[in-house]
Amino acid sequence: MYKTFMPSTNITAPNTYLDQPCVRCGSKKRIAKTWKEKVPTFSGTTLVEYSQIICTNKACQKLFDENLEKDNKKREAVRVEKEEREKIRKTNSLLQAKKTSKAKAK
Repeated sequence: MYKTFMPSTNITAPNTYLDQPCVRCGSKKRIAKTWKEKVPTFSGTTLVEYSQIICTNKACQKLFDENLEKDNKKREAVRVEKEEREKIRKTNSLLQAKKTSKAKAK
């Protein structure tokens, strides 16, 4: 007899987030919007449901949004810098390879 392996998934209901108070101010949370997306996987596609949960305290939510925007800008700057470094590295490695091949040809 074969046992089928089912990976354990930790899927929580959206209401469990609403039962917990906001970690910043202690106010209640609410679902702002919900949407579904098809995510490609190795075995086809999976339908995933997302929920955006926000704090009911507008001042707290505004601070959270500002911090999130600041973090996103910082991540974008790091990504752009990394791409520039990678481009320079590839250019330098190509130049070095050409110099090496010319030296061997002599």
